[in-house]
Amino acid sequence: MSALSLEARRIPETCIHDAPDDIVELSRALRNGLSGTAGIVSEYEAALAALYGVPHVIAVSSGAASVHAALAGIDFEPGDEVVLAPTCPICTVLPILAQGLVPVFCDVAPDSFGLDPDDLLRCLGPRTRAAIEVPMWGYPVRSDQTWTLLRERGITLIQDLAHCHLTRLNGKWLARVGEICCFSTHDCKFMSTGEGGFVMTTSAKRAERIRAYTRFGDLTGKSVGVNLKLGGLQAALGLSRSRRLLFHLDIRQRNRERLLSALDNPAFRELPQPAGGEANGYALLLQAVGHDGRRLVRYQMARGIPSDIGKYDNQPLYQLPLLAPYRRECPNAARLLRSLTTVPLHPDLDNSDLDYIARTLNDYVPN
Repeated sequence: MSALSLEARRIPETCIHDAPDDIVELSRALRNGLSGTAGIVSEYEAALAALYGVPHVIAVSSGAASVHAALAGIDFEPGDEVVLAPTCPICTVLPILAQGLVPVFCDVAPDSFGLDPDDLLRCLGPRTRAAIEVPMWGYPVRSDQTWTLLRERGITLIQDLAHCHLTRLNGKWLARVGEICCFSTHDCKFMSTGEGGFVMTTSAKRAERIRAYTRFGDLTGKSVGVNLKLGGLQAALGLSRSRRLLFHLDIRQRNRERLLSALDNPAFRELPQPAGGEANGYALLLQAVGHDGRRLVRYQMARGIPSDIGKYDNQPLYQLPLLAPYRRECPNAARLLRSLTTVPLHPDLDNSDLDYIARTLNDYVPN
């Protein structure tokens, strides 16, 4: 039996998100109200608004619900179009379909999850109402450039930042870019409320529309809405855990730096970040050099190192049966997804875990 197999371990996919104030805030919620309009939900929203410096936050029941709610903040008619990359999760596209909108798949820039500006111009048409940027695994994209291009044409930029809590671009939170930003707080994300998400905007008018949509149109009978509110127990966890977001950011980024300093295998590289970008350490994105990255995915998973690429078999979304009618070839996107793997960086990893990951990946030889 080889030395590698003797020491092989199973690296946990995500961390336990418990925080010192969890029980305190849960107990307070139990005493004071658990509905989506309870005071603790407002406290949670205010804490997020203060952290990001964005005035309006609406807590919702999931990351997909945040996209669904964000779309309620724009004007559209059934059959209008929303542009996005086919590299995003299907969870981003399903709310588009649910509201009678049409997804238009735009290619990404080479070696990036950001929309390619030239292809974006080709995708825009008279029925385009919004574009959604979906940076993945905590890595920033040039959403600022996308926003400039769209604003000149009166089109809304929505960012789906499910993976990008506290990701920075040009020294500021990436969440400060665009008209509306969406987040997930699912249990596998950067911060967990079990299930949940939130929407963020600087516009009071958009916030009012989005909040009303998540509350059955405020029950006035004047506008359509559904119930997408976050419950009080989840908000209590969010309030407690939001206080540790910067602490988690620091650990994840230090884990990334430690791992990168130990990796010296020319068979892969870290996915390049744009100038002025700062990944949040949600995961380490490695890109195979000169070969199919699925070999690296299979190699690491066989040795107990999880990969989201392997778990979800990431592929351009237009290859899925439901989205085949919207197929539009995006060669950069297809190449990107075939080149990548993800590696965990979460706070529950200790130095021996990181050393094991580094040794294992350094031993990788494409074949």
